[in-house]
Amino acid sequence: MSAPLHLTPNDSAIRSDPVAQLALTLARELWVVKDRLMVLEAVLSSEGRSIRELVDRHVPTADVKSAIDAERSRFIGEILAALEPPGDRR
Repeated sequence: MSAPLHLTPNDSAIRSDPVAQLALTLARELWVVKDRLMVLEAVLSSEGRSIRELVDRHVPTADVKSAIDAERSRFIGEILAALEPPGDRR
């Protein structure tokens, strides 16, 4: 995976701005997803499989759905935490 996003030299200004913090949190999460998707596509393509067909036919199991739900909750928590004042963050 790629290196994580880093803050600019003016870190304190970004940390005190909830909108900037939210944008950075979303950008970080989006990059992780894009990075993993690119790797997944490369792996599946090397196996000679149609990615679109596999995704279209996929029906998640209860365990996968539970994992997706948990990750969505974590993601929403990260976004909401980015909007909290810096001293209140977890």
